[in-house]
Amino acid sequence: MTDFHSLTHDQQLPILLELAQAATGNYDLPHGLSVALINLSENATYKVEAPDGRRWALRIHRDGYHSRTAIASELAWLIDLRQTGVVVTPAPVKGRDDEIIQQVGHARLPRPRNIVLFDWETGTEPGIGQDLSGPFEVLGEVTARMHLHTRQWQRPSWFTRLTWDFKTSLGEDTPHWGRWRDGVGFEGGGQVLAVGAGHHHVVVLVEQPQLAPQSARPQGGRQRQP
Repeated sequence: MTDFHSLTHDQQLPILLELAQAATGNYDLPHGLSVALINLSENATYKVEAPDGRRWALRIHRDGYHSRTAIASELAWLIDLRQTGVVVTPAPVKGRDDEIIQQVGHARLPRPRNIVLFDWETGTEPGIGQDLSGPFEVLGEVTARMHLHTRQWQRPSWFTRLTWDFKTSLGEDTPHWGRWRDGVGFEGGGQVLAVGAGHHHVVVLVEQPQLAPQSARPQGGRQRQP
């Protein structure tokens, strides 16, 4: 049987959909659910909809990225942000076993995946040309409240999240997202010339001998797997 990570993107999607559909059985949800992919990045996120219109968001975590403890740490923060009124965050839904993080396997996957179900939060994307001055004021206020919360929040003793620094972002040995040289559009070679950090941003200057068209994929370059 072909390893999941050796499959093409289009071959992986049906397997992830079957996993998402199977995962709904771990929750006390109504019959007749529809499950549809809405986003695929580091995680695969699905809209789960009941015949009566109720909706949930189901997240399949990427294999080998965040540990179960790291996922639980993120959820602990999200829950406290919501309960203390700092910001409205999606509320996680417990499974039939009273656990928030579920582990569900598939015959085509090397190991079970961590899965979390959230209550659906309704919202809209900003439109092109829309006046965003008001929404950005709200965003600034929310960001400030979250900063204050992190300074006062008593984290669980087991809290852990990935550390992001030069080595884990742009380094050669332990980058969390893989080597940047293997990204789409790079044809080998290239080196980081300078890294500058501002108050709210990081600027990276890269020397690249030959930049391939954005539609091209580097031969043998590792893509991030869902």
